[in-house]
Amino acid sequence: MTITATAAEVSAENDGEPSNLKKPKVLVIGAGTSGLRAAEVLIQAGCEVKVLEARDRVGGRIATTSKLGLPLDLGANWIHGNVGNPIIAIAEKANSSYSVDELDDTVVFAVDGTVLPKRLGEEVVTKMWDYFDEGITFSAQNMESIAPNVSFMEYYKSKIEGEEGWDEERKGYQLQVADLLGSIVATEISKQDFRNLHMEEPIPGENLFLSSTYGPVMDLMAQTVLKEDGCLELNKPVEMVETEQTEDEAVVHKVYTKDGGVYTADAVLCSIPLGSLKQDRVRFVPPIPEKIRQSIKHLGYGSLEKTYITFPKPFWMDGPSYFVFLADSTANRKTTAAISLAHIHPPYNQPTLLFYTHGETSKYITSILQFSASPEEARQKILAFFQPYISKLPNYSADDPDCIPREYVSTNWLNDEYAGNGSYTNFPVGLVDGVQDVKVIGEGVGERRLWFCGEHTAPLLGLASVSGAYWAGEGAAKRCLASFGME
Repeated sequence: MTITATAAEVSAENDGEPSNLKKPKVLVIGAGTSGLRAAEVLIQAGCEVKVLEARDRVGGRIATTSKLGLPLDLGANWIHGNVGNPIIAIAEKANSSYSVDELDDTVVFAVDGTVLPKRLGEEVVTKMWDYFDEGITFSAQNMESIAPNVSFMEYYKSKIEGEEGWDEERKGYQLQVADLLGSIVATEISKQDFRNLHMEEPIPGENLFLSSTYGPVMDLMAQTVLKEDGCLELNKPVEMVETEQTEDEAVVHKVYTKDGGVYTADAVLCSIPLGSLKQDRVRFVPPIPEKIRQSIKHLGYGSLEKTYITFPKPFWMDGPSYFVFLADSTANRKTTAAISLAHIHPPYNQPTLLFYTHGETSKYITSILQFSASPEEARQKILAFFQPYISKLPNYSADDPDCIPREYVSTNWLNDEYAGNGSYTNFPVGLVDGVQDVKVIGEGVGERRLWFCGEHTAPLLGLASVSGAYWAGEGAAKRCLASFGME
């Protein structure tokens, strides 16, 4: 089926009215970063846009909470790379505040709780990042010659073995700290494909921690759809997209929501997460092409969770801002990092620690949230899990009331169906050509005016990031406009 109709020839509804009186009607599924950007581009181009969002809020996997006092990000915390990153301009317009140098001071705790010498600890962490960067470069330059089913962990171990003059203790530290990279790839690095590691290459520049949270950024991004009367509808989970071809070869989509609603459109942009696509949360009639289904299947979908724990006072304040707790790789307790939010600049500083977890540890934490008999039981279990880390911090004393946690918040993306039961895209061992898979999904089904967008269809440097989701939404909107002759 070939579509040649221009915008003036497209009818949004098959109601018998003259088609030249109609604007192209585009329906966007999802009001996260990608969906909001797509809608903005389409509205500015003159389309009639409807955005259907399953949640009672915009933002998707970007969300904030004030449960502990000041706002905290439950989803994205960082702007990864400040060179040519579109989120920087939005954040600055929203008067956002960043932290960079405040979070650079690092201390590393060995498995037995002793503190590694300052220089050694910094060397261990720096070398970990060096291996990651070198692995990305090697993967990009040698992808075709790297054997299939090789994990990044295998490469990482080979780098350790190639170091001269290291004793077994030094090698052990370097192996233990590798778990931290799981918070980048959202899974254990033993599950990260080495051939496709180059897809983890970041946007150039500094990584900026949004001290003022992503809340103001998302509010600004949502302004365009909120200004359009009736454009955004919340609490509207989409269950099916049915595409028909009319007698005059125009395309008409019928979009069905969980509450029985039926919407018609000339084009559909689907910005639901990769995890949701994997689970067929939205049914497409007729089915989407098999090559897209296979690419969705090939890519991985990881788990990154966060736990914030707040105290009466930041008793660790005269110490560093970034703590690394080395661990032997057991099922639930792996090497973990914590960031001190007490070290960021006023007025956003607070007596709170942010712990990142991934993989099996995330599954353990979220299982507590899901299966505990009461909120208090969950609270006790989660604080007990993190107590061994807290007890290692500078100035800790079990008898000091300032060292007793006041409250906590743990994310639960793994049990969130609208997040696709996970956090963001990754690239599992055995993946043949992830770049091609991302391209196939992003191209969508042009002849049906059906496109997919999100962090899983982003340009290479933006994959699995907020900026990537933004670019993906913009790109899908432009492809949609081109199909109407509105380039």
